[in-house]
Amino acid sequence: MISRETDNILVNLAKIEKGISKIYQHLSKKDIFTPPVRKFWANLMEEELVHEKVFNDIREQAKVDDAFQFEIDTNLNELKDFVQKLNRLLEKIKEENVSESEAYSFGATIEIELDEADFLKKARTNDSAITKRIKQIEEETKKHRAMIINYSRGIR
Repeated sequence: MISRETDNILVNLAKIEKGISKIYQHLSKKDIFTPPVRKFWANLMEEELVHEKVFNDIREQAKVDDAFQFEIDTNLNELKDFVQKLNRLLEKIKEENVSESEAYSFGATIEIELDEADFLKKARTNDSAITKRIKQIEEETKKHRAMIINYSRGIR
């Protein structure tokens, strides 16, 4: 069972992942980008949607399993601010003609400066499968960060 506050945190973590996926989806559909670049953003988008599903699955498991425990020591207002930053970034990307290089800079902003996985460092659960899935999110976020940094520097 989880508290109402933890449920709200999970809702906002899912919104963050969904918001990131929307940004990456938008970048994956840019006609001016080369096919490999569009595919890169589409792959990241898919991974972010998997991350969103993890948080939704945690919420669902908490509803049906009274023995399930999940706690996360995160400020809900910080998460809401993060969601707003992502929404502003998405609007900016939609309004501007973004080059491939600028897209990598936006991605770096998301994966480095905003770093959604940072919120997960304070999560605790009694479920080893959930712990594994959270670690997967952390590892994939690190991978995204490294790839985007390298691509922004012209290293492929």
